[in-house]
Amino acid sequence: MPIGAIWQTFLETPLINFIILLARLSFDSYGLAILLFTVITRAATFPLALRTLRSMKKMQEISPLLQEVQKKYSDPRRRSEETMRIYKENGVNPLGCLGPQLIQMPIFIALYATIRLTMGNTPEAMLALSSRLYDVEYIKHAIPLSTTFIGMDLSENGTLPLGVAVFAAMWIQQRISTSRASAPAGSQQAAMNQQMQWLFPIMFGYVFVVTLPAALGLYWGVGTAISVILQWIFVGPGDFTWSSLLPASLRPASAGRSGTTHPTAQRAADGGDTDTGDDDDDAPARGGGQREDGRGGGAASPGAAGTRPRPRRRRGNPRG
Repeated sequence: MPIGAIWQTFLETPLINFIILLARLSFDSYGLAILLFTVITRAATFPLALRTLRSMKKMQEISPLLQEVQKKYSDPRRRSEETMRIYKENGVNPLGCLGPQLIQMPIFIALYATIRLTMGNTPEAMLALSSRLYDVEYIKHAIPLSTTFIGMDLSENGTLPLGVAVFAAMWIQQRISTSRASAPAGSQQAAMNQQMQWLFPIMFGYVFVVTLPAALGLYWGVGTAISVILQWIFVGPGDFTWSSLLPASLRPASAGRSGTTHPTAQRAADGGDTDTGDDDDDAPARGGGQREDGRGGGAASPGAAGTRPRPRRRRGNPRG
């Protein structure tokens, strides 16, 4: 059997009938059918997605080790060997995050063919669709399908709000997937991460607005939103904060730091004193410090060279 016939028999035709069945169950709404199909697809692939999310969490945990390798070794071959050693010791598969994407692509391609067939409104398109339907009256009576959903014609190219929604979902996904601390600032990896954070969202947002039916954009946008929620729950937001969406001039002072570095560790990294306590042992050595009796100590400590302590009798002087 040719590959094309296998593709149609085992993927496209079942998907066509399944989408029409969901539309019939969703009050003849093709948009609700796409939403249900997206949720069902994500639920069916959840075990694989969970393995991927756990792999991503491990990648975040070993990120400091990978940074040390990048700093320590300048030889690309040695750096690669040490990186693979870290992966092996921690049981991390760097390609483990590609599983859901590889599964989603055939489904996406088949869904594109399904939308073209089910959304056709010409006599030729209806005839082609009828030849692909199973001999089930409940499914056959569902056509023709309504293509209108929340102000969009799902058979036509996407709208600007849909493109913006796809862009926003993919931008947040890229942002929480790529930690800014995973690559040194100014490095080639950091520049690549910055480009990827914007390239994919812009590309997909544009494609689903200009070149592809809105039904595909709806499927991709909702699927990406589900992925973001799952990643937020099982992996965490990384160093993403909602304040990072604001302009730099409007962000709180604490939002300028990436990650959750403790202030003590930050001062140690900057070469400063790591002692954060205001111990009383240090108070006499500080000029102008606060005295134990609550009065300001403007003079130097009695043990300092070249100074004399005040007579104790002066403590009773109200002018002192």
